[in-house]
Amino acid sequence: MKIQIKEIGAIKDATIDLSKKLNVFCGPNGTGKTYMAYIIYAITSLENKNIGIRFNNELINKLISEKQVLLSIDINEIWEYQQNEISQIRNNLWSLFALSETKQEQYFGKSAINFLETEEDFKNRILKLEYNWNIKIDGYNFLIDKEKDSFDLKIAIPDILKRDESFFRYIDIVLMSRIYSLLSFFPITSSIFFPVERNSIFTFNNELSIRNNERYEMIQEMLLEKKDINPFQLLLNRKTRYPQAIKDALKIADDLEEYQKTQSSFYHFAEEIENKLLNGKVIISKEGNVEFKSNKAKSLSLSFHQSSSIVKTLASLILYLKHKAVENDLIIIDEPELNLHPDNQILLARIFSKLIKKGLRIIVSTHSDYIIREFNNILMISQDNNDVKELATQIGYEEDEIFEADDINMYLFDFKNDKSLKTEVKVLTKSISGFSIKSIDDAIEKQSKIADQIYYTLRFGKSE
Repeated sequence: MKIQIKEIGAIKDATIDLSKKLNVFCGPNGTGKTYMAYIIYAITSLENKNIGIRFNNELINKLISEKQVLLSIDINEIWEYQQNEISQIRNNLWSLFALSETKQEQYFGKSAINFLETEEDFKNRILKLEYNWNIKIDGYNFLIDKEKDSFDLKIAIPDILKRDESFFRYIDIVLMSRIYSLLSFFPITSSIFFPVERNSIFTFNNELSIRNNERYEMIQEMLLEKKDINPFQLLLNRKTRYPQAIKDALKIADDLEEYQKTQSSFYHFAEEIENKLLNGKVIISKEGNVEFKSNKAKSLSLSFHQSSSIVKTLASLILYLKHKAVENDLIIIDEPELNLHPDNQILLARIFSKLIKKGLRIIVSTHSDYIIREFNNILMISQDNNDVKELATQIGYEEDEIFEADDINMYLFDFKNDKSLKTEVKVLTKSISGFSIKSIDDAIEKQSKIADQIYYTLRFGKSE
């Protein structure tokens, strides 16, 4: 599944292959990496999809009485749903990037977002799909099975599922929308974005609260318009001072008590990060605040603002892996190296490798030579060479850390020359040693040459 964007921010034209389990964005500052990540998040996040596609009443009654039902999907409707979702994102880029609606034409008038897949290819891909989902909607579980070469879905509910008024409402207006979204954007189930601002989200969540900002915006609009406003409609059309990814992160911080009620099958990966990188545990208090307990002082809980910078950087990822991660989710992390010592950057890269081996998908935007080198090491180990595999075992690599070469793409975002106003985005070629990031390699080489010049001048004096 390839997504193409044109004329958005610094990017002239870029195509990203979302079928890859790991996509790495590299390049100088200000070249559009975060803009691309925002677009992909908007496309893949389940929370940002429209709801309201109605479920047939006869099928609802059958599902409730027999606990399962066979649903024949209209593949043409699924295609239309996908195209409409993309169109809505394109027409509301102002909201995604927290601009005024009046700026849409000025900044995004020439922008385009496309899936590079024909309608026929899309339909054939869905037809050949064989999969099963466990869809969770506010605590309600729905089991969805699809067989290959069929457009029929078997939908089942567990015997123990509580069937109340809320349950009927979700079947009626939410379930079909979720099914359409899963099929439209398969293989990605949903996505979560960890922006560089993540180290402040839990520190200042009360001051930055989405709820508080929505109330502020409502009052502000009422004062400016000087006319009667329907508060309900205003909330439906609310604006925000934050980009969508940051706004969604703040929503999580606003409701941590509810967030922690579920446990993810990826919980042990969160514990691995805590043990190897933090030497302690990230917890949610009874009051719904994030706290940290160090293994060196287990009886003491530190408030989030008292905790170290590495805790602040990794806490949101840890909580997600503990409570919300689902197979085929897409994790998008802007600068995962933030506040991490080089050895911890390497450890985190290995944990990322484990996550994609276990079924998650990851996009990272990074300037870290350590993370890139570690991915390159894993790529070399993945090759069919017994001597290399034996060496890898000797130096501490584990089998569950080694992804396949076809699982990863790296992209270089850069200007063609100093006069260029727009960036080019290129898929980097894999070699036997992995990927080479020219902008990073050039910076390291330049610094090394300067260091050599200074050193030899100190040792031997000015050269003739």
